[in-house]
Parts: sequence; structure tokens; C-alpha cells
Amino acid sequence: MRVLHVHCEFVPQNSGVARHMAGLCRALVRRGDVIPTILAPGPHGPGPHEYPVVEGGWGQLAARIRAADLVHAHGSRTMISAAALRLARRLGKPTVFTPHCYYQDGGRLHRLAKRLWDRGVERGTIAAADAVVLLHDQWRAALAEMGLAPRRVAVIPNCIDAEALRARLERVPARRLSGDPALLSIGRLAPVKRLGDVVAALARPELAQAHLHIVGRGSEAERLRTQADQLGVGGRVHLLGGLDDDEAAALMRGADAMVLASGREGLPTVMLESLAAGIPIAVSDIEGTRVVAEGVGWPHLFPVGDDAAMAVCLRNCLAQPVPPAVVQSVLRQFSWQGRADDMAALYHDLVGR
Repeated sequence: MRVLHVHCEFVPQNSGVARHMAGLCRALVRRGDVIPTILAPGPHGPGPHEYPVVEGGWGQLAARIRAADLVHAHGSRTMISAAALRLARRLGKPTVFTPHCYYQDGGRLHRLAKRLWDRGVERGTIAAADAVVLLHDQWRAALAEMGLAPRRVAVIPNCIDAEALRARLERVPARRLSGDPALLSIGRLAPVKRLGDVVAALARPELAQAHLHIVGRGSEAERLRTQADQLGVGGRVHLLGGLDDDEAAALMRGADAMVLASGREGLPTVMLESLAAGIPIAVSDIEGTRVVAEGVGWPHLFPVGDDAAMAVCLRNCLAQPVPPAVVQSVLRQFSWQGRADDMAALYHDLVGR
């Protein structure tokens, strides 16, 4: 079965959606009965890959859809995914759509633009999908509130490529980070990630000697530097920019704990990778993190925006190693090695109709 995966970019080291696609496609190749191809008009990360990654994007879209047995589009409010689903439906191809996450942050005009897109475009995108894959069950209510009505829902969580993660961690030496404790954040620098809350937590007595190392790019870099200086913790906040997977793995091995303070997530890859690697992580208490925490027995959550509670939570999660039972539960429930069969079963069901 030939499955075309479509998204606006494919840079797995910088994008949770692309990382999701990469791990899924690699696991599907290993199964042998699904032949995935990725098409993305935007930037592409370095290869080699075990599956074709097509450059050219829009110019290749129609021909690639005609050659596929099924089209799987990724990413909410994404123009090429919306177009791919509509065209595939006209050509009689089965379709799957994984929106991943609907972020509602931004200024007034930005939020208005999102609402207009949802009414004018996203409803049609959802309608063009034979099945919509949600990362956890709570997204059903969120879609209903937005007026989005899938014809069929499959709940298949975001997963990690556990084999690739293990190989990276074994391949690279640890890069010891400054701070007691040394805290690590990996992700884009965007308001929804609420990294300013983590900077504020450094001023709390529980983290008086802590350093925060931030991997990622985005619009918040200068604001975070200014905030750190104003709070007197500028020397303990290190903005490292975008790094490749090996460099990030070296930092993970050298960190005491990781932290995720987001106001909203689909189902966060960084939390899964941290726990799978046996690295403690303190996470904000939101639906996407709660699903993982409750599923694997990880208790270290704090209320969104509460930097005092975050500081205490970080200290608590550092008190003992990640239990082996938690690591194994993550690998069992949230790795593509364990869950790619669910996606393949959905594909076969849709193609066989």
C-alpha cells in the first residue's frame, strides 16, 4: 500500500509534527506492507531517510496523490494539507487527517484570523477526511467547540521513534551543563510555550543555583533575555538556538531535568522522549501532558503559569530517578515501535472499503 504523507515542512529536529511523521514512516517501512512517501513544500531536514521525501511540494501534489493508495495529511490550519485532502477526495482516494494541535494563542487579529480559517477552510478540511486521527480523546470536545465534525475519529497518540532515540543517546557523549540543577528546555520559542514562566521560576529559592538551557528558535528570544536580566538571572539563562538531534541528545544526557511549561500541547514529544530516556521532567498540567502522566504514572505536574509551583515541582522530580516502570510504560504506549500497527490497521480498513 502506497501512502502519501503531506505537511508544509519536514524538519524533524525542529518540528513536533515532522518528528511524528518521521517516526511513523520509519516504523511503517519496517512493517513492510505500507510504503510511505513524504511530500512537503517547505524546508527539509537532513537525510538520509528510509522512505522517499519529495521536494517540489505544490508542483508535485497532484501527481503524487494520483500515484498513492491513500493520502494522510498533517497539521491544523495548513494550506497544503487542506488542498491535499480536497484533491484526494475528488480523485477518489481514501484520506486521513491528523491535525495534531489547535493553538488558540496570539493577539486579537491573529485569533480572529484563526476563527475565520476554521469556519471557512478547516471545516471543509475535516469534512474531506475519511478519518481524523486525534492524539488523545479530549480533542473530541475541543473540535466540537470549534464546530468541527469529523465523520470518523481514530485516537492514536503522538509517539516517538524509540529505536532512533536510544541510538542517539548511546552514540553521543554527555555534554555536562552548568547549574545545580541543570535544567533543559527543547522546543520553539513561542508565547504558547510560556518559557517566561520558567525564567521566573529561577528567581525562586528552590532554584537559586539552577541554570536554564533553552534549545530552539522563535520570536521570544529577545523578550526572554530581557526578562532574565530584569529578574537578575541573566547569567543563568542560556539560549542555545536550534541544534541538531545529536547535539540535543548530548544536552539531554548532561541535564539534571527537563521542563515543559506550555499553555497548550497536542501530546508533547519532548515529554515522551525525556521519560523514555530516563530524564526527569516537570510539565504544566494541561490535557496533552496529563494524558501521558496518568497513562504512565508520572506525578510531576504543576499549574500553568505558577512559577512557584513549578520550582517546587522541579525539585520534587529531581528527588529520585525516573522509575523503570515509567520508562517501559512510555515505550509500550507511546512509541511507534508499539503503535504503528494501529495506524496501519486504519489505512488498510479505509483502502479495503
